[in-house]
Amino acid sequence: MLGDYMKKYFWSIILSLVVGIYLGKFTLSQYDDFNVFPVSFNYDTVYFLQQGVYSNENVMKNNMADFEYYIYDVEDDGYHTYVGITKSQDNALKVKEFFKQKGYDIYIKENNINNNNFISILNQYDILLGDASFDAIDSICNQILSSYEELVINENKGDTKE
Repeated sequence: MLGDYMKKYFWSIILSLVVGIYLGKFTLSQYDDFNVFPVSFNYDTVYFLQQGVYSNENVMKNNMADFEYYIYDVEDDGYHTYVGITKSQDNALKVKEFFKQKGYDIYIKENNINNNNFISILNQYDILLGDASFDAIDSICNQILSSYEELVINENKGDTKE
């Protein structure tokens, strides 16, 4: 009796499985043509201490000659120069005051970074920066910028997405 029942529905079950596999494979193959990106990233908020924006590279280099170390970013409106980076608002204000006493106007620019190696190092430098005397701030900022250049800028140059 069970055998007659199985024979009756055997081909219906097989046909349903084949159609289901085919439709599933067809549906999933539609996503191969799309670039799928992760929905969330671990971005950390950091504060860049911007010294200025310059119209061309030569003007920038001339105006930044007094700085031992700086980094810059080329954007639509010119060359943006940075003399410090920190995760702490208190440290950003401390560095801004340091450069103000040296005669420079500094702007604090908030940004997000997704680079765990740099953020880990920046956390350590922020501890030093928080306890640093005014004489040590320049040296610490230079080390932070050097680490940023090595771990973020140079890493992004190696990306093939450009």
